Amino acid sequence: MLFLGIGVVIYGRSGGKKLAERLGVPRPAIIAHRGASYLAPEETAPAYMLASEMGVDYLELDLQRTKDGVLIAVHDDDLRRTTNIAEVFPNREMDTVDKFTFGELQSLDAGSWFNIRFQDRARASFKNVRILRLEDVLEIAEGGFHKPGLYIETKSARRFPGIEKQLVEILTARGWITPHARVSESPPTERARARVIFQSFEPNSLALLKELAPQVPAVLLIDETMMKKDGWYALLTRAEQLGVGIGTWGYQWSQDPGWSIKDAPNRYVTTWPWYTGQAHRTGLLVHPWAIDERWEMWMVSFFGADGIFTNRPELALLFYGRADHIDLKPMWERIGY
Repeated sequence: MLFLGIGVVIYGRSGGKKLAERLGVPRPAIIAHRGASYLAPEETAPAYMLASEMGVDYLELDLQRTKDGVLIAVHDDDLRRTTNIAEVFPNREMDTVDKFTFGELQSLDAGSWFNIRFQDRARASFKNVRILRLEDVLEIAEGGFHKPGLYIETKSARRFPGIEKQLVEILTARGWITPHARVSESPPTERARARVIFQSFEPNSLALLKELAPQVPAVLLIDETMMKKDGWYALLTRAEQLGVGIGTWGYQWSQDPGWSIKDAPNRYVTTWPWYTGQAHRTGLLVHPWAIDERWEMWMVSFFGADGIFTNRPELALLFYGRADHIDLKPMWERIGY
């Protein structure tokens, strides 16, 4: 049994390094999930600026579109959890993001909720922070010293026909992606760092992105309902067809009360080494979400993960030896929060 266990771990740890080198993706990749969202309101300027200041590899954002066609960084379908929408727009708080113009959304306070919920991390400067456009996040990534990449999810993409084309056009116009050979064709010595990675839970959205920008690495995100419906091997095949990676989830999410018991009663844990090893053998990177505790960072790293989505990049940078000390006070001062 001991030899079997060792073999499983070795199997899980093999393959990711060469794949990441070929793709130009840092390994292990530290992906700031909605920014430094443990320390600041998610997907807002202070969260992204702080993560950039720390030196993460990628800023992660969820892309949706307003009624008047502006691409914005918002996770939830509606805005009740992270804004004061019920106060500003009574009787419209249940409306989805696409029912509002960007101008209307700019009247919302997207930070005070954080101060109320997380009083130990509250800052007066979070009050009245605003919802960001894609272009605002690009400016943050371009403006800091470390110049992180972007890890962009097309969120609820079926509600936003054409969002993939709009996204690619904006990134191309800003010089973030350029038309050239497909991602798999360049030898490792010629690969620059991948500045952008696409991600989605929706295969059709990734298929469109692959058609529009085949040179950009893309990751199929999976959840428990997809695992129940399609099964692991079918998801691996689909991820290989659509891109270069698969986004699994960590142990803590498998125990989360938000897990869909109705649609997926089995508590799958997709970061075990046999899953990771199978993904590597299929030619896929593995980036689990959202890994926020040191013990779980150790676990997924030991089992071969090629990077992590984390709400706590300050902890991940220390864990992976990318920093020996993180002093937040001067960082807050430098970014003006």
